[in-house]
Amino acid sequence: MTLPVARAVFAISLLAMPLQAAPTELGKQFFHKDWAAACDNTLSCEAVSLMNDSQDDSMPTISVFRANDAVGSVQIKISIADPKGDRYRVLVDGRQIDNGMLAKGEFPIRLEGAAAMKLARAMGRGRKLIVRGTDNIILGQLGLNGTAAAFTHIDSVQNRAGTRTALFAVGKRALRAKSAPLPVISAKRIGKQDIIPDAGAIVSLVEGSDCAAASSVVTENSAYSLGKHEGTYQALVMLSCGNGAYNFSSAPFIGTSTDGKKWSFTPARFDYLADGNTRKDGVNLLVNSSWDAENQQISSYAKGRGIGDCGSAETYVWDGAMFRLVLAYAMDECRGSTDWMTLWRAKVELRD
Repeated sequence: MTLPVARAVFAISLLAMPLQAAPTELGKQFFHKDWAAACDNTLSCEAVSLMNDSQDDSMPTISVFRANDAVGSVQIKISIADPKGDRYRVLVDGRQIDNGMLAKGEFPIRLEGAAAMKLARAMGRGRKLIVRGTDNIILGQLGLNGTAAAFTHIDSVQNRAGTRTALFAVGKRALRAKSAPLPVISAKRIGKQDIIPDAGAIVSLVEGSDCAAASSVVTENSAYSLGKHEGTYQALVMLSCGNGAYNFSSAPFIGTSTDGKKWSFTPARFDYLADGNTRKDGVNLLVNSSWDAENQQISSYAKGRGIGDCGSAETYVWDGAMFRLVLAYAMDECRGSTDWMTLWRAKVELRD
């Protein structure tokens, strides 16, 4: 395909591109003092501790998850910078709330059920949390400013305020749980095809787009088969399209061909994109993207700064016509937490 023809096909494809589907409604983030909270589309919620200017890197980070069901199961994870020894004690305002064995991994302290609820309620009413290890050494400590507000936010969203199941505002009111079922995305499984555009077609696509000048030496252009849909070969083509210090942008295109040789391209369609990820020319951008062929999912992970304590990330599944949002999580404030909060999730059912 010659360059003028490629540009013509590219321009015609942009004009003929169907309108994007209506944006998916994501959960909202809530911040108060040294805590953040968010609830996803199923009204499952989590609260996360944040660093303040008076704390150092040895401060533990805490994540509290609350399911949206009649039981309202609670899970708590605590990270420790240097977990010395093999045992721990968690104290709130000098009173021991929990103790046990340190586990391996990023979160060596994990609680659930009654133990998690006991600690959560103590934190909501407390001022300072200390984690002590073997020989009573301090493994970490943090103030609890904002905990009550974060838990109250979760209680409000889940309609638990004033009930026996509340994290903070406990009362005797009967629980009337809000229903928010998990969305199900049904998609046809991609057949085992390996037909993709050749290098010449991809070069012509690059030269006919605005990505040529913005391409990065770190990320390469790539193509992946999307199988055959209604008699037409489909392929995902990712063009390198700009970079920063730690974020590398790619522009996803969908190639279609009836014979596997001559291809036309349109910008990939999404039912939701993070703010700023659609250019004026209609081309969508993903950041630090990766393609999972087995699950036919593509992901985007944009960091707000290098250590990864803020940003947004999304995962989408290909349904044969567009990319549908499966998972979205984010952290708007850059304050030490790498445990971003879930804002949207869906279940994927791949059918043969």
